[in-house]
Amino acid sequence: MPFLPPEILHEILSYSLLNVQIRPTPTALLTTCSLFRDISTRITYTDLQFTTRYQLSSFIATYSNRPVPYAPRSIEIGITSDSSNLLFSDIFALFSQCFSSPDDDVAKDESGRLSLESLQLRTNSHAFDPQIDMIYLSLCLVNPTRFTWTGPDPPHHFSIAIVPQAICPLFRALATYTNLAYLELTHLAMPPDSLPTIPSLRELHLGQVVFLKPLTIANFVLDPGMNKLERVDLVDAYKASIWGYRIRRSDIEKAATHGDDSIPLDSPNNSPTQTEKPTTAGNLDVIRKVVVCKARTECIMGGDRVEENAILL
Repeated sequence: MPFLPPEILHEILSYSLLNVQIRPTPTALLTTCSLFRDISTRITYTDLQFTTRYQLSSFIATYSNRPVPYAPRSIEIGITSDSSNLLFSDIFALFSQCFSSPDDDVAKDESGRLSLESLQLRTNSHAFDPQIDMIYLSLCLVNPTRFTWTGPDPPHHFSIAIVPQAICPLFRALATYTNLAYLELTHLAMPPDSLPTIPSLRELHLGQVVFLKPLTIANFVLDPGMNKLERVDLVDAYKASIWGYRIRRSDIEKAATHGDDSIPLDSPNNSPTQTEKPTTAGNLDVIRKVVVCKARTECIMGGDRVEENAILL
């Protein structure tokens, strides 16, 4: 073991510390030897993971008045307890108290916000949360390159983790991210609003989303401010409830052409002279190049029945 290069030890210890299925008690590695302690400490602080509010509160209490040993590169928060409605107040305290000092040796953007490679949330929001705006107030304090918010339930459980009331403060925060290149949101119910314009964004993944309008996606993809966008993945994205139809790419093409995704293709009112808006073949080419619609998880009965992992054209 003493002859293993530190880089190899780093990979081994990272796998042990960060793999949730085999994660040991951290003290077992920290107390093995000084080399293990030093490498494990760096891993623990550069890739922060919180799975309980107690962990998060303890970290805030410890480092609100003294510097964190190592600057974080990624932060993952997966808290699903009954007190998860208080989570974003804790996240606000984490970012505002632990990483806001100008003396902290952490990467910051031009506005002084904490820069992260990745920020991952795996939690629920709450429709009647009186502090719902804490989502915006907490998330606007950072500037990640990759942002993910997924539901805590297993993939075959269709649930809503990001409720409509949470969408507005979430999108307001996302619109402030100047480094964001990859965005993944799953288990959400969309209000009738547009997606935020994020000029730096390259990839968007929306999964298990209901009440998503094809016109919303068309406008997002064709937004002149989104010229870096390379891919939009829609996985189990429904126009209404999960008992209705999934969005196909043709729905988005039709919305881009006619401006009203509620008009069926065979409608007598669907004549070019009445409904077609000025658009170019180039717009449809962009949609066909960027947008991929997929079906992954089926309802046990009813709903839009397609083959698993089918591409929806």
